[in-house]
Amino acid sequence: MPHFRRLTPLVAVLLLAPAVRGQDELRVQGLTPAGARTTLTESWGVLEFIVVNPGATPRDARVLALFPEDRAVQYGRDVWVPAHTALTTWLPIGPAPKQPTATGRELEYLLYDRTAGTDRLILPPADGERVRSRAVVYRSPEPSTAVLLDYPSDDADPEHPNRPGSRAAEAMAFVRTVRVTAGLSEHASSVPAGPLPPIAEAFAGIDHLVVAGNRLAADPAGTQAVRQWVRQGGRLWVMLDLVDPTVAAPFLADELPFEVVDRASLTTVRLTRPPARATDREFDRPVDLVRVLPGPADQVLSSVDGWPAAFARTVGRGRVVFTTLGPAGWPRPLAARDRPGPTARPDPKAPRPASTGSLAPLEDLAGEVMGRPKPHPFTTEDLRPLLTEEIGYAVPGRPTAALILGVFLVALIGLGVGLRRSRRAERIGWLAPAAALGAGAVFLVMAETSRRAVPPTVATAAVADVVPGSDEAALHGLFAVYQPDSGPVPVASAAGATLDLDVEGLEGQARRRIQTDTDAWHYEGLGLPAGVRTGPFQATVQTGRVSAVARFGPDGVEGTLTAAAFRDPADGLILAPAREPIALRLGPDGRFTAGLADVLPAGQFLAGAVLTDRQQRRQAVYRKLLSEALPRHLEGRDLLFAWAEPAAVPFAGREGARAVGTALVVVPLEFERPAGGTRVTIPSAFLPYRRWLEGRLQQPTLESSYPVEMELRFQLPPSVQPLTVERATLTVRARGPSRRVTVGGLADGRPVTLTEVDNPVEPLRVEITDQRLLRPDDQGGMHLTVSVTNIGDGPFDTAWRIEAIGLEVVGRTGQ
Repeated sequence: MPHFRRLTPLVAVLLLAPAVRGQDELRVQGLTPAGARTTLTESWGVLEFIVVNPGATPRDARVLALFPEDRAVQYGRDVWVPAHTALTTWLPIGPAPKQPTATGRELEYLLYDRTAGTDRLILPPADGERVRSRAVVYRSPEPSTAVLLDYPSDDADPEHPNRPGSRAAEAMAFVRTVRVTAGLSEHASSVPAGPLPPIAEAFAGIDHLVVAGNRLAADPAGTQAVRQWVRQGGRLWVMLDLVDPTVAAPFLADELPFEVVDRASLTTVRLTRPPARATDREFDRPVDLVRVLPGPADQVLSSVDGWPAAFARTVGRGRVVFTTLGPAGWPRPLAARDRPGPTARPDPKAPRPASTGSLAPLEDLAGEVMGRPKPHPFTTEDLRPLLTEEIGYAVPGRPTAALILGVFLVALIGLGVGLRRSRRAERIGWLAPAAALGAGAVFLVMAETSRRAVPPTVATAAVADVVPGSDEAALHGLFAVYQPDSGPVPVASAAGATLDLDVEGLEGQARRRIQTDTDAWHYEGLGLPAGVRTGPFQATVQTGRVSAVARFGPDGVEGTLTAAAFRDPADGLILAPAREPIALRLGPDGRFTAGLADVLPAGQFLAGAVLTDRQQRRQAVYRKLLSEALPRHLEGRDLLFAWAEPAAVPFAGREGARAVGTALVVVPLEFERPAGGTRVTIPSAFLPYRRWLEGRLQQPTLESSYPVEMELRFQLPPSVQPLTVERATLTVRARGPSRRVTVGGLADGRPVTLTEVDNPVEPLRVEITDQRLLRPDDQGGMHLTVSVTNIGDGPFDTAWRIEAIGLEVVGRTGQ
């Protein structure tokens, strides 16, 4: 009996040890979609979860999430959890597999304790299940809008979004109205309170993000994630009447590129969008207006009393739209849901319904924020030839193959002749196959030697869109990894790059994408066959301050390119709004010039009659990117393009692997004003033109079967205004059988004919020196006329066509 009492504590410890150990085990809570989108969809997303460490020692934990449809592909996060701590964190998860219109999606997840240096799987409680699973909300892909609102800590606060009549509630209603105006459903989600995940994947499933509060002021990591998302092509709407300018500044550049003058309260709103007529609208409750002086790169969409009500600018590949007028000041169609019911009592404090006034400003805003641009034909696949060049792996060429085959044939003929003379012709039966095997062996050795001559390599070919005023560039391109032998490849990134690696032939291979820090991740278990494996990628990288500053001079454009992290820029060109590429003469110190003689013919994007293989590949990329309608983020801008080598590649491969890359750097061109009295030459590429008809600018008619007479308005660059024009040269390339092309101008409001040509074949080139025809209007526009008329009585079944119109100007800047 005494012995039993002595053993009782030990037995109790042994019996209770599993329970005590279970209480100290790591636990996972949550694992729900987070960030700007709180549902999973067929794009990248983010899961938020809590790791609980109830023990007395710190633990290294790994959480893996996977879809049951493909358990081999796992997405994980490594975290260090202090003792007695519950740590909230996140992990990025790849696109959900396609499914019907169900609203739910099952996720499975695993929890590992890695404290001892090995992965110890922590099983669920003993409830009969071996796999942890969780149901999450799923929504099928559609244009989606998320709204960042301020959430006061007190639900009873009058400005809480859930309180009717609050400014946040009005902003939410306005967002829904804009969505409906854009032809979308009115569904828009508000982002839950709290900090945002600090990675751009948190916004991958969002098409439009609206900032209608100052919550990001206390969330610098979330602000940086939004900044990167915008640079990669996101569309952001900032309501300046609800947002402090200091909160909005990081989305654009390191400094705010526009100036906030003051804030005003209006009871009469005259919202205009030229050329639409303005209608005065009265309000019982004042409407807020933030009065702003926009920057040179801002496009004003509509205005109130001369102040912008909405303006937009391109940032990297994305677009940022600002509204300065409160939601109540915008016109809104009176939908059925807005009409009061038969027993409803009107709220005397509510603004009057906006059922009158032109809806054009609202439609312009909806199109700018939520319009769906057509996909551009240029894709990352068009960069593949450049990747092949960077890796340098190639099979033996045709001359080498021809030489080997020639030697084989000569040897075969020699064997036949020799054996015939020696009367041993029967030996040809085994000597000929032996010679063929020898030739094949030569091919095999040469191919293997060529393949092994290239070390393991990671390479990128990308378009780099520089963000003016910041030290960043948005990369969008193609990644490749090359290895001479089959085996594991530890692909990794420390720059927050998003990679969709080609996994064809890897089905069933267990592989993990592990996030270890905000911008750092790597693959585990990724095995690739020998050769090249590629995939599209995007990243926002630090490049230093890249800029292109130019001015007009006597011989055309001159300026300086500061390339920072991009080395050896070459094969550059300038593209202005008139869409005529100009070859760039670029010096080793970054100075460049581009004159009248550098304007490139149609379809040509590099100067020179003979191009190297590399230049031909680069010109093919230019042609695909610039020949058709430009991508939206390049439209209407002065841009400098140059090919360069980036200082660093945002990926790493196996230890000792070579890292190479090439990039087409796209830099917005900033023009400085020349000194007063400077003689300047302006190439036609910098003088875009539109048709002037009844006081409005319209697209010109460049092809028709009917006669036309057009007054064309050519816009002088703002940096040279006011300008005294000394002479101009108008060039017209037209094709039209049985047609007469007439070029003229306006002298004191009356038409003046300069030249007429019947059945034009060669380009018309008209020198204009009459000062009456060279006077710009108040906004710097020069007006000339071009008409196409029929010769004889017809019939005129064949259409005429104007292939190009351009105006070159020489003048002096004002003092």
